[in-house]
Amino acid sequence: MLLRSRAAAQSRTRRTWLLLHMIVLTSQCLSAATAVTAEAAALTRDQIYAQGEFVKNWIAPMPSSPIQSIRSMRSNNNNNNNSDTTPATPSSGEEYIVQSWVTSSRSIEMGGNDISFVKDPFQATTTTASSDNSSSSDLVLQIEYPKGSYAPSVGPVEGGAQFYSTPFGDKTPYSKMMISYDVGFPDGFNWVLGGKLPGVYGALPNDGSPRQGCSGGNQSNGESCFTMRLMWRRNGIGEAYAYVPADGGSAFCKDSSVECNNQFGKSIGRGQIRFQAGGWTRMDMIMALNEPAGHNNGTLQVYINGLLVIDMDNVPYRRSGMVGFEGLMFSSFFGGNDPPFATPVDALVFFKNIQLSAGPPSHLYEGTGSGSERLILNVSAAVLTIMLGVMAAVFL
Repeated sequence: MLLRSRAAAQSRTRRTWLLLHMIVLTSQCLSAATAVTAEAAALTRDQIYAQGEFVKNWIAPMPSSPIQSIRSMRSNNNNNNNSDTTPATPSSGEEYIVQSWVTSSRSIEMGGNDISFVKDPFQATTTTASSDNSSSSDLVLQIEYPKGSYAPSVGPVEGGAQFYSTPFGDKTPYSKMMISYDVGFPDGFNWVLGGKLPGVYGALPNDGSPRQGCSGGNQSNGESCFTMRLMWRRNGIGEAYAYVPADGGSAFCKDSSVECNNQFGKSIGRGQIRFQAGGWTRMDMIMALNEPAGHNNGTLQVYINGLLVIDMDNVPYRRSGMVGFEGLMFSSFFGGNDPPFATPVDALVFFKNIQLSAGPPSHLYEGTGSGSERLILNVSAAVLTIMLGVMAAVFL
C-alpha cells in the first residue's frame, strides 16, 4: 500500500514537472512568434513610399568631409594661439545647408551657429527596417543645444536650428507629403520637458515659407499656412505636433488622441512614440490634405522604425483651397517657450537619411471648395511653353 502511494506521488510529480515544462516552452514559442510577427510588420522607408501616390522624392545631400558649426569654429579660434591662421575649409554647416538644401530665401531662420556635419556617432548600430534609398555619406547632421538654451526666438541662449527647405520649388502646393529621417539621441540624453523635431509645412503658392509663422504660438487660420512636426517629451515619449485650424470645440480637438490649446500647437498621439537614447530611431510621417478645404478629413500616419503608431483621418490642415504642402520645416530645439524647457547641459542630437516626398499637385481653388467658388487650373511651365509655341506658329 505504501509503495503504491509513493509511486502515485512520484507520478503526479512527474506530470506536474512535465506540465510546467510544456507551459514554459509554449510561452517561449509565443514570444518568438510575436517577435517574428512584429519584425515582419515593420516596413522599410521604400515600402511606405510605395504605398502612397508620390511623384517626387528628394534626399538631403551630405558633405564628403566633416564641417564645423560656426559656434565650434569660434570656440576653436578663441582657444588657438595661432588665431590669424585661416582654416583650409572656412565653410560652416550653415553655409552648406544654405547652398545645398534649397532653403527658403537662401537663409537659416534661427540657429545657424549650431549646425555641423560629423562622423556617425552610432556607426555600430542600425535602424530597424531601414531604407534602401538613403544618403551614401557616412557623415550625419549634428545640431548643438548649448546649456540654458530653449526656443531660439525667445530664450536668452540660442540653441538648435530652424529653417525651411523647398526642394520642389514654391510655386506648386502638393496634395500629399512624406518626410523621413533617422534621429539619434546620445546615451544619457536629458529630455527635460521636451523639444521639437523636423516636419513639413504648408503655404500659399510662391510664399517660400509660412506666412504668419504657424509656429511659436502664431496660430493657423487655415488660409495661409499650417505646420506638422514631431516632438519629444519628458522621458523620451513622443508625438506629432501641429499648427492647424482647429479650436477646442472642433471634432478634431475632441478626438481622445489629440490635445488642443489656444496658445500653442496641437499634440497628436502623445505617448504613441517612444525614443531611445544611444542609437538611431527612424521616423516616417505621411500626410494628405483635407479635401474639400475646411473639412476634417486630412490624414496623418506616423511610423517609428517601420511600425505604424499614429493613424488619423480627421486632420483639418486648411480652410482655403489655395493652401497645400510646400516643403521641409527643419525645426529642432528644446522647448516650449519658457525657462523650464531649457537644457541644463550642453546637448547634441543627430540626423541622417533625411528625405522628402511629394504627391500630386493640389488642385487650387478659392475658399473651402463649396458653392460656386472658382477653380484655378494648375498649368505647368512645360504646357505653357507648348501653348506659346503653337500661338507663335499660327500668328507669325
